[in-house]
Amino acid sequence: MAVATHALKQIPFFGELDDDALVQIAAYGQEINFSPGQIVISEGDPCRAVYFVVKGVVRIRRMSLEGREHVLAYRGPGEPFNLVPALDGGPNPATVDALSAVTLYTIPCQHFRRIMHDHHKAALAVLKHLASEVRRLGDMVEDLALHPVRTRLARFLLNHAESSQPPRRWTQEEIATNIGTVREIVSRTLRAFISEGLVRRERGRIVIVDQKGLERIASGES
Repeated sequence: MAVATHALKQIPFFGELDDDALVQIAAYGQEINFSPGQIVISEGDPCRAVYFVVKGVVRIRRMSLEGREHVLAYRGPGEPFNLVPALDGGPNPATVDALSAVTLYTIPCQHFRRIMHDHHKAALAVLKHLASEVRRLGDMVEDLALHPVRTRLARFLLNHAESSQPPRRWTQEEIATNIGTVREIVSRTLRAFISEGLVRRERGRIVIVDQKGLERIASGES
């Protein structure tokens, strides 16, 4: 399905672009839909397009040589993904799947590069996004390298308690892939948090009981 110019204006990424740029993007764009659990792109495959989330949430993840999965990011409405391979010509750097019903706008790689060449505001928007991604991934690497699972789990629980309305039911396997460990260690650490009165289980959810105590652990205090 073709993309309408007025629909592009609803995506923050395109907010500062003029009408000429939006018309060109709309001419190249297509709307596609995915059901929950469907793979959007696979790690290592040739890059075919850049994607912008219109509705729903996708998960970006990579698999290690040892077979362990790590979640790099989630993308929601208005956010792009797969910019890097569209610019450098390499393969898709990660697998992306739909966590919910998802609507995406896609722009083929060669057309996306032409848009970058023709419209400097579009190029600046891409640079700003990539710079923020470098900063975020740098923080993620530091977190994995320097902080124990106890600290990482506390940060995860605090972050998602604040951002999820209503709270999502995270499985221990999902939490493990998000903080770079395995389910057994997450289970053991959660049991410790429960015995210390920091959290409790409630109808399949993890509820924070002692936020200040969890914040102390998240800051690196013992």
